[in-house]
Amino acid sequence: MLTEREYEEYIQLLREWVDADKALKGPATGDPEAQERASAAYAAVQGFRERYGLDGHERALERSTREAG
Repeated sequence: MLTEREYEEYIQLLREWVDADKALKGPATGDPEAQERASAAYAAVQGFRERYGLDGHERALERSTREAG
């Protein structure tokens, strides 16, 4: 179970990932910096998951967050 602070951190990481992913789909899709930001954001989310042993429930939350954006 995550603490409130950990949950807030996770939500922030997901938001950063979604924002970086959206930037890749914008007019500058070939921007290597945007790709690097998206990769770093994804890695941060994955690192958080590994650190806290998160299961498929959090992946479902991530998908719904990404689809809502």
